[in-house]
Amino acid sequence: MAKRRANGDGGIFYDASRKRFRGQVTIGYDEKGKQKRKSVSGKTKTEVKEKIKQLEFGIRSGKFVDKSSITIYHLAKQMIEDKYDFNEINENTYYTHLATLKRLKPIYNTPLQQANDTQIKAYFQERLDKSNSTLRKDYELLNSSFVEAIRRKIINSNPMESIKLPKSRQVQEKVRAFTIDEQAKLLDILTNEDLPYSSQMLLSMFTGMRMGEINALTKNDINLTFGTITVSKTVSRGAKGQAILGNTTKTLAGKRIIYVTDDVKEILKECLQAAEDDLLFVTCNGKLITSNQVNMQLSRILEKYDILDASISGKVSCHSLRHTYATRMIEGGMQPKVLQMLLGHTDIKVTLNTYCDAFDRFQSENIELTAEYLKQKGLTIGIKNNGPEAVKDGVKIG
Repeated sequence: MAKRRANGDGGIFYDASRKRFRGQVTIGYDEKGKQKRKSVSGKTKTEVKEKIKQLEFGIRSGKFVDKSSITIYHLAKQMIEDKYDFNEINENTYYTHLATLKRLKPIYNTPLQQANDTQIKAYFQERLDKSNSTLRKDYELLNSSFVEAIRRKIINSNPMESIKLPKSRQVQEKVRAFTIDEQAKLLDILTNEDLPYSSQMLLSMFTGMRMGEINALTKNDINLTFGTITVSKTVSRGAKGQAILGNTTKTLAGKRIIYVTDDVKEILKECLQAAEDDLLFVTCNGKLITSNQVNMQLSRILEKYDILDASISGKVSCHSLRHTYATRMIEGGMQPKVLQMLLGHTDIKVTLNTYCDAFDRFQSENIELTAEYLKQKGLTIGIKNNGPEAVKDGVKIG
């Protein structure tokens, strides 16, 4: 066995059982003041010496992090950065993940090796007043961090294995579409009164675009000759809550080309003429417009002009404009697959689940129309005690 090193760190010795040279370096001290050591190995003494030098340099420069001191924040932040650097997530998702990590502040300084299910349960129990979406994002980031920690052999088990996704205490109120009467009243106000953000509201109502997508439109996105809008980006919220212009849409399917009606063309013409910058919509001092700003203005309009039918339940926001567009399209007979592409939904299940009520009404109304048509043609079924009896042109068949 080799001599011990003068600085007190483990000397280099040959491990006959493994047929490798090994060495140790002090990397810190535990709560009781006992030394914590890191072992390295190699085929030769020179290789081990070089590893020890690199490890000591890392400790002195602060670049080495002992596994026992790696926190939830350290690993989660690295995972988010890696996904963004390798283009696994877009810019919007990147900032969403950073915002989620920020919410985990009460526990994110906990070393991964010290995290336990009791602590995590307490975190969620104190936040059940948050939305289901917020709770889900927190839960998923925490869980993925622990799964990665197991993969990196930082911990042996996931403290979240016994914890189910918590449910919010918030009363979930579904966003609803405007009725035809409500839409007619709102349309009259938006087209005849000089109100902020009216163009954005009209575009959402008659194209189904998300408000963030509308606020991100540039002059080059509009083609009046072919009557199209190219949707390729969105205004979203940055890590510090500021509005940022993303380089992509909310989802991959969100990138799309929308064909517009002549009415929408007229709105776009006015917007292009009024735009002083490349962006169609900015504030008077050139800043990006957020969905929240439009939403607040819509709320003021609805209250001031008494547009909503109080007897109809459901939440109304600027997202209701998009829902209204989809509902009117379904009522007009548009097929789900076409609507999916126009709305930029990744999966048709999202379209069907979001607008299931409208599709059900549409199917029911069409069945009634078909039944009436069959009745007019005499193609009805008379029910007798011994079974159905078909009738054609008033004559019994069978």
